[in-house]
Amino acid sequence: RFKGRLCGDLMAAKAAAAGHFQARHGEELQAFKREKAPKIFEDPKESQKRSAPKVSFAREDVLKIKRSDEDVSFGGWAKKEKPEPPPCEQPGYQQEVMGNAEPMLTAPPWATGTRPSDEDASQMDKEVDGHIVQAQVKRFSKRNVLEVNPASRCKLCFKTIGTVAETEKHIIEAHREDFEKEMMVWERFLFTTCKRQPPFGWVCKVCNIFFPSDGAVWRHLGKEVFIRREERHMGQWHEKEDRWGHQEDEECCGDGINVGRGLSYESVKKFNEAARREAEQLDAMESTALGPANRPEESEDEAEPPPEELGKVKLIREF
Repeated sequence: RFKGRLCGDLMAAKAAAAGHFQARHGEELQAFKREKAPKIFEDPKESQKRSAPKVSFAREDVLKIKRSDEDVSFGGWAKKEKPEPPPCEQPGYQQEVMGNAEPMLTAPPWATGTRPSDEDASQMDKEVDGHIVQAQVKRFSKRNVLEVNPASRCKLCFKTIGTVAETEKHIIEAHREDFEKEMMVWERFLFTTCKRQPPFGWVCKVCNIFFPSDGAVWRHLGKEVFIRREERHMGQWHEKEDRWGHQEDEECCGDGINVGRGLSYESVKKFNEAARREAEQLDAMESTALGPANRPEESEDEAEPPPEELGKVKLIREF
């Protein structure tokens, strides 16, 4: 059996229930249809009128010409205002955010001179540091000594001094600035080769051995290069030393000529002046060597001028 919810009547078949609803509950059925499908009760002519596009017979619409706006300039290009800068480029943002902050571009560590501290170094470590310094001084003094029998010369100032020991002492005392420049290159090598790698500590980039502090890595590099003379560490040091030690020589002095490995304008002028002086000296020596007696005598007979009739056309009157 089927029971209607609106009236509660019982029907034996489903077809009878449909007829019962159409006969007794027509209003409720129409209200349900209006709620679910309102387009059924709309007039089709009115819906077509609303949906049909509006036909315009204006000149611009018929010729399909774009309507010109007041802000459009000549040629069809619209006037566009300059866009505002992003917030990160506005002066207010720079003052608020970057005012109290530290500068982002900082000097490299080898230029600032932030060396590791030796507070945790033992007595043995300090002795090793002293041996490394002695080896560096000995290397610098020996590589700048030129042995010339019976005396020796300094390669930095080209002074002739007595023995080799005296020359080494002169180099250490008189050329301390050159030694400090070499030590700056060495410190730069230490900073670039020593790398912090938490949580293990510090590591040597050449042999990948870990150390508890950066001072221990510096001591390890000095011992491997100057005391043990290990091949890999010495190869890396010599490569960096040759590259960084001659960077100032390859820089431009500002005249636009000394670029890379070229000469500066001042050096070119000096070379030209030296060549001119040598040429003048050679001319003077030749003139003094010849003298007035050896000079070639000038011919007394001057060359006779050519006759005036030479080159003129004449008539033949012999025949």
